[in-house]
Amino acid sequence: MRNKKAAFLAAVTVFSLGISGCGASETAPQTVTAANTVPPDASGISETGTLAKYVMNCREIAHFALDESGEDHPPYMEVTDETFLTDILGYDMSIADDSCVNVQLVSTDLFELTIIRADEDNADDIENMLEEHKEYLRKQAAYYPAQVKAADATRVGKSGRYHYLICCEEPVGLEKQVLSYILRG
Repeated sequence: MRNKKAAFLAAVTVFSLGISGCGASETAPQTVTAANTVPPDASGISETGTLAKYVMNCREIAHFALDESGEDHPPYMEVTDETFLTDILGYDMSIADDSCVNVQLVSTDLFELTIIRADEDNADDIENMLEEHKEYLRKQAAYYPAQVKAADATRVGKSGRYHYLICCEEPVGLEKQVLSYILRG
């Protein structure tokens, strides 16, 4: 995973410096932004001429955290279908600025990592939505002993504008990774 991260950072550096061919370009540096982020101005360059801070989106945070948590997670998939998010999981992502939801592939497992970025106006609604989903996992989704253990260990938390729900048997390692990437991004 370190190689993937190193390659990603190298690519960001090369693109953000505007290097082409053998020498540095005469054009101004560009900011490489993730799919759901917006640079502070149109060029991505601050008034002082330095690059704007790169902001990781929720998908990047989730995938880096899952790759590096060191936990043995069941097979999972990213949920991108709006109907599944709203009708099955009960999430209203219209109040989110960015989100990423990963759930188990096999129904006998119970696993979920949801990360949502929202402004302060929607913070309480996001927190209530995640708490309601946590209760659903505990009271309705868990049947087998391992599922009950995962549901009972479910964590809901917040760091800055990021809210998260982690449902797995041992959420501590994954939570530490999620928080470390939120603080980096």
